Amino acid sequence: MYTGPKLKSEDLKFGYDTGYGVLSNHATSRFYPGEPTVNYTTDSPTGGGWAGGHDVIDSDTKTFKFKVQNFTANPGAGWRAFTWDMTSHAGSAVTISATFEYAGPVGQMAWVMIGQTNTGSGNSSGAGQYLGYSASSERYQKTTETKERISWSGTIGSGGSANQPSGHIGITVWINNGVATGFGNYDSYIVMSDIQIEKKAHATPFVNGTRSSTQGLIDLKRTTSIDVSNASFDSTGQLEFDGTDDEIQLASNDWNKVNTVTVEAVVLIKGTPIDGNSYHVVAQKNGAYSGGAVYGIRIGSNNIPYGTFSKGTSSSETHVDTVSGTAMTANKYYHLVYTRRVGESVFYQNGEGINSATGSNDAILNNTSTVTIGQGDGRQLYGNIPVLKIYDVVLSAAEIKQNYNAYKNRFNI
Repeated sequence: MYTGPKLKSEDLKFGYDTGYGVLSNHATSRFYPGEPTVNYTTDSPTGGGWAGGHDVIDSDTKTFKFKVQNFTANPGAGWRAFTWDMTSHAGSAVTISATFEYAGPVGQMAWVMIGQTNTGSGNSSGAGQYLGYSASSERYQKTTETKERISWSGTIGSGGSANQPSGHIGITVWINNGVATGFGNYDSYIVMSDIQIEKKAHATPFVNGTRSSTQGLIDLKRTTSIDVSNASFDSTGQLEFDGTDDEIQLASNDWNKVNTVTVEAVVLIKGTPIDGNSYHVVAQKNGAYSGGAVYGIRIGSNNIPYGTFSKGTSSSETHVDTVSGTAMTANKYYHLVYTRRVGESVFYQNGEGINSATGSNDAILNNTSTVTIGQGDGRQLYGNIPVLKIYDVVLSAAEIKQNYNAYKNRFNI
């Protein structure tokens, strides 16, 4: 049941929402499956240690039963390791993440570790090696049987001399009070799901296989492809723009060719524009001025946001309407909205109409060029845009206030 403030959704032509403030590194939504990645987990880990094995409960979710079947006594203690060989990617960042589901009824799980094994005299390659031999920085240990998503991040080793990170990434489980096979038809085990090994310095939501650059962020209208291959992501898996070369470029669509428009964004800037740029671009419709127009939201080098509309010949801008807000503080989120109809532009900041202008009577119509996000005219945004929406109507002040109220608590505006 919906219990929060409502968002204006009618007349929306394009939009995205990364789930900032709602989703974690491990959670997905319909419209933000997560940062593009490749999961290198297969159904066939290498086992090592005391006798045991693994069952693939569900390949699609990489859910395994990891079993220990031999112990020091009956009952007694025992361990087994399960690893995946990543040595061909030596030197790359790596993260393994998994959900501990539950432990079996026979014996007691003392702990489970995930991370990277060391090379050792008993197993020079490190495959199936005991994670307890690894440095503490090379592993994460869980000692409770509660369901939990856990992860470890590091750098893939290449083996070599003894006691070095081996490049084998995986899991070790230790069971106390287990009963060995042959002394009863028992298995001591744990179940783990959504196991993911990826070449990143942080975890991203689980995917079975590959999540491509066009599958990570989905248009709220499901009509426009969003390619994030030229954008960056922070340590929480959230979209960000580095101020140098990051952008999202959208192909021309029918919603580009309108006479009325509203551009809405939730924006954080991390500082003044990089490389001496005179302004940041949040989102902008680009192209030659002749026969169309350029419009969008920018932020000046003085951190003052503004909406802009320009139209003229192919060589010059003959009509320019600009409406400004008030100076933004770095590392704080703001709700910015620019509306344009023939002869009038209005700029809203945090739900309030800040400035309006009655200027040129030029229409936006007929410009079929692209829309760029986080970049325009060679000026890149240095910050985050977790929400962006474009409507083909001018939203009313009440509708803009409604949207602001829906976002303000989530972004601590």
